[in-house]
Amino acid sequence: MQNAANGASTTLMWVGRAAWSLVGLAAPWAVLGEGRSGAVGAAANVWGWGAWLAVLVALFVPSALSLTAVRIIVPAVAAAGLWSAEPAAVGTALFALVVLSSRDVADVLVQGSAYGAETRFVLRTPVPYLVPAVLVWAALVGATVGGTLLLAAGNLVAGIPVAAAGAVLAWRVPLRLHRLSRRWLVAVPAGLVVHDHLVLAETFMVRRNHLGPVTLTHAAGDEADLTGAVPGRRVTVSMTQPDKVVLSPITMRTLGTSQALHVVSFAVAPLRAGAAAAAVSAGR
Repeated sequence: MQNAANGASTTLMWVGRAAWSLVGLAAPWAVLGEGRSGAVGAAANVWGWGAWLAVLVALFVPSALSLTAVRIIVPAVAAAGLWSAEPAAVGTALFALVVLSSRDVADVLVQGSAYGAETRFVLRTPVPYLVPAVLVWAALVGATVGGTLLLAAGNLVAGIPVAAAGAVLAWRVPLRLHRLSRRWLVAVPAGLVVHDHLVLAETFMVRRNHLGPVTLTHAAGDEADLTGAVPGRRVTVSMTQPDKVVLSPITMRTLGTSQALHVVSFAVAPLRAGAAAAAVSAGR
């Protein structure tokens, strides 16, 4: 089976689609609704089937938005599977979570919305954003789903404020989390682009004739660290002449530097660092 343009495995993507189909057969949300009032069971099923259908569409219509949907919904369904304590629901939900959280699936999804000859590679989440992202995700899921179920159970005292908080979070949080899905190292015929509005204040482009050696490293060196302080493998790009990179305020504070830097080399941390380094090197 042919891989995506960025080399990500479409075979693994099909495994993920099959795994998500099995989640629909196990329907952990239906298990959770058993033994409860008709209104609560109906609310659980509306949420469950709506979430399942949204991810199914996202997997067959790949884009950066699809990656955001997968990242928000799949862990929530996995949590529902664990809560149900039903073996089939637990097993299918956890298997789908593992497959759909893979690096290849992320790159297949974002490549789906690439323009022309772009080859996109998702960047790893910067360390300063990891804990806040998990916390706001938990608040979003808990308030939206929990508020609905409380109202369905007739608990208006708790349900109204929780549902109201859920509505506010549903308006703001997905847009914030979507920014994490729109962080890419992009190889283009003209050179490469670092598209990352969390670490950078401006998109950074290096022309093809200014590209020097591209290497894989495992620790920070003298190059400008545009990884967001993530550990592990990174792609280090050298340039034949200095260029200006403009950092976001949080990156500037993390690195303890000025906002605008003139750099001759920099490092980024794609999920599939080896494939990204090979793609950039091929374009030199």
